[in-house]
Amino acid sequence: MPYNRKGSRRERELLEKMTGEGFIVHRIAGSGHGETAICDLIAVKEGKVFFVESKSSKNIYYPSKHSDQLQELVRVAKLAKAKPILAVKLNYKDWQMFDISKKIPEKIV
Repeated sequence: MPYNRKGSRRERELLEKMTGEGFIVHRIAGSGHGETAICDLIAVKEGKVFFVESKSSKNIYYPSKHSDQLQELVRVAKLAKAKPILAVKLNYKDWQMFDISKKIPEKIV
């Protein structure tokens, strides 16, 4: 399966999960292409805005190869007064969400 199809499928899966948890969620189509793409999803719940970047992997995920992308997400989220979230899906596991606005990311339950 081409990488972009898997990523799109995972983004839709995350959108459905977050919607089921009471978020209003918008998926940014084509977010993996172009320099203006900031995140994969924008979610709102109880007046709080979240910019969500989703990543999917077979093994333990380490974001070093995406650090520039994540730093830009943090920067733009701060300007927009949104919370930058990294959502990670390991195969056969549930989604894990991390607030990456902190120096040491905090897992969101």
